[in-house]
Amino acid sequence: MRTAVTEHEVVIPGVAEVTARVSVPATWTTELLEEPRVFVASMPSETAGPFGDNVIVSIERLGDDAPEDLEELQGLVYAQAFATVPDFYALDDRPLDVDGQEGWFRASLQTSPSGVTAINRQVFTRVGDVLITLALTSMALRDREVTELFQQVLDSLSIIVQEGEDR
Repeated sequence: MRTAVTEHEVVIPGVAEVTARVSVPATWTTELLEEPRVFVASMPSETAGPFGDNVIVSIERLGDDAPEDLEELQGLVYAQAFATVPDFYALDDRPLDVDGQEGWFRASLQTSPSGVTAINRQVFTRVGDVLITLALTSMALRDREVTELFQQVLDSLSIIVQEGEDR
């Protein structure tokens, strides 16, 4: 069942040449956080239970030392996750088209010290020296319904690059 959504335009100060448009459930609260600079959409607390689903969109400029190859870049991110996140399990890790360009999909599972098991689905793509990430985190027990929601959010994602910028 498709969820009613609202489209949002995500522009991160300092990386204004890249904009992401994404649709998230219409009943969710949204905000652009100051630190870290990310767009967050969250399930309302009255329907969330012990852990509410959330969508995060980040647009960040990579350093000069970042690998050009998206698979290599994701390998570094993965290595960091395995080294720093307790009880981290990779479920899926593969190339995936993101708004018509080379991207990467990753799904992982982790259990917090309090015993809450969450699943995180992420897609990444790169525009020049800018990395765009879309993530949906939810409780693992909601996996079946959230799989459909993630696909709906991913299908809505569009990346706009200002004139004169490489795509």
